[in-house]
Amino acid sequence: MLGLDGLRAIAVAAVLLFHAFPQALPGGFIGVDVFFVLSGYIITRTYFEDLRTGSVSLTEFYIKRFRRLAPVYILVLAVTTVAAYCLINPLYLKNFSESLAAQPFYLQNIVFWSQGDYFESPLTKPLLHTWSLAVEEQFYLLYGLLILFVRRTKSLSVPLLVSVLALFALASFAAYYVVSQVSPKTSFFWLPTRLWELVIGVMLGLSRTEFSERITPYLKWCGLFSIIAAIVMFNETAGFQGVQAVIACLGTAAVIKAVAVRKSPDKLLDYPAMAYIGKISYSLYLWHWPIISIATIYIGQYLSVAQASAALVLTYFCAVLSYRYVEVPVRSRHRIASNVRLLQSVAVSAVLTVGASILFIKTDGAVYRYPADLAMLYSAEQKRSPYRCPVMDRIAHPRSEMCQRNSVKSQSNILIVGDSHADQLDELIATLGQGRNIGVFLTTRNCNLHEFGSQPYCSNEVLASVLAESKRRNIKNIVSISFFKKGFDGEKKLHEALSGMVLNDDGIEHLFIMQVVPNNAYFNPRKWINVSEKGLEKPKTYTMKEYRSDNDHLIAALNSIKGTDDRISILDPSPYICVADKCRFDSNGVPNYFDSHHLSPTGVRLLTPMFSDAIGLIANKPTIAQKVTVSSMTVANDAEHQRKRP
Repeated sequence: MLGLDGLRAIAVAAVLLFHAFPQALPGGFIGVDVFFVLSGYIITRTYFEDLRTGSVSLTEFYIKRFRRLAPVYILVLAVTTVAAYCLINPLYLKNFSESLAAQPFYLQNIVFWSQGDYFESPLTKPLLHTWSLAVEEQFYLLYGLLILFVRRTKSLSVPLLVSVLALFALASFAAYYVVSQVSPKTSFFWLPTRLWELVIGVMLGLSRTEFSERITPYLKWCGLFSIIAAIVMFNETAGFQGVQAVIACLGTAAVIKAVAVRKSPDKLLDYPAMAYIGKISYSLYLWHWPIISIATIYIGQYLSVAQASAALVLTYFCAVLSYRYVEVPVRSRHRIASNVRLLQSVAVSAVLTVGASILFIKTDGAVYRYPADLAMLYSAEQKRSPYRCPVMDRIAHPRSEMCQRNSVKSQSNILIVGDSHADQLDELIATLGQGRNIGVFLTTRNCNLHEFGSQPYCSNEVLASVLAESKRRNIKNIVSISFFKKGFDGEKKLHEALSGMVLNDDGIEHLFIMQVVPNNAYFNPRKWINVSEKGLEKPKTYTMKEYRSDNDHLIAALNSIKGTDDRISILDPSPYICVADKCRFDSNGVPNYFDSHHLSPTGVRLLTPMFSDAIGLIANKPTIAQKVTVSSMTVANDAEHQRKRP
């Protein structure tokens, strides 16, 4: 199809330049949106009529897709896996393996969605770019359903079908807009919120409306300028990226309609060099990101201009070779002519891919490649709890502000409020609550008590909703677990949240606020890995004296707040981690932290006595007059706890 390879070239160039030189072309990621429109158009223009009449079966359609997409895709996965095994450390290899396992099933977009935002540490994920392939393959399954629907309703006219598809596109865009306000990463990665872009392409492929040759040059240039504007005038920090996507998609549609009526090559879009880049665009797209990502991880810093340029040159050569010796021969049946052999090859590669993924995941990123002491450190930095509430729980209860972390239904439940530090401790508290017949819940939002009212995501309205739901769930106890920075200055905000809302209700019987855990580079396994691998100086042992000095503002503020209400207790974790003034990096050789301030499962277990005392206080339900605060109990029993700890 005339002009389309040139359009592909613009799209892939935008993506490659954005990934290699993000500061120079901050909106280049929009090239993927251009690809989506092109994909919907080309598939429809090439196959729709034959699929509708039955002259091409759906089986044949999907096999043709396999021949077009699978061979070079499998090659890139194989080469990337070998390179990752040889060049990247266990933490990144395990992360890589989680996405690798999803590749044969084209579910990697869901995996990346569960791992976080697209723009959050993207260079540590060598297969991140394959999210768009997953979306496209999922779309092909829906396309098959569209064909079955059209075959069953033979009286359905093309204009009516286009109208129905337009409604789907509008619904998808509306979902994109609504979801992006709540969860931008969901609107980015999921098919339902991307479907409108592909459907625009389908509608273009079905439409037979043609513009006169007098108008098409203006239409083409308007479209090209729109695409370029979307690329250069926006970046990943734009408030609502749907505006950028709409500009790019409509610009793509305009160019497609302009070149569709051409009988001769376009001087720009069909220029030989540009058309060739478009022809190898799939291979270029597949190769570029693993090369850039693995090089960045291996070097340990962002690529320089020279290094990024070298990565693009290597990408080009890999793409040329794979296009010539893999893509074209397999697609034209010069290699693997039999469809049965093709499917067998795909199946074997899928088994090997999943097998390698399982091996790397089960061995914490193949830590067996390292000496035992290093292997222990690499394993430790991976021992972290899953983020927040389980995904299925959030999907099943989208309007709930909390999820239950054990199976107990009681009349005096616990709610854990806080940030990622609460994530690390919720399982311990839930287990202890289970043993005392107390239900334990965790807020779905990563909000600290002293942050409510300071941002829309953690607004006072959200806190009010949390408290209202707490009443319905018989929650009468709150445990606040947060990372407090040095020089804590949030006493006023915390006091306002407590006195104005949380403790303004007699239904809350206990409020436990945990001081920050001892935190310092000394606790970080990565620091000790660098000591071993790079010969750096060992970090100085962190002490209780330093802890109290670093957190004097926090300790004073919490003690002041404690004096305002008898229901408040302060939990001090430091005596459980630090012994005889020296804080412990490990317990029996296993690190207590997975970074400089998050406890590992080993470190979490050290706090069992502290939370056992707190839950015992809840279970015994003392009156205000009888109440003994946990902070006092900690001091009284500290010596005994230290003797019991390993």
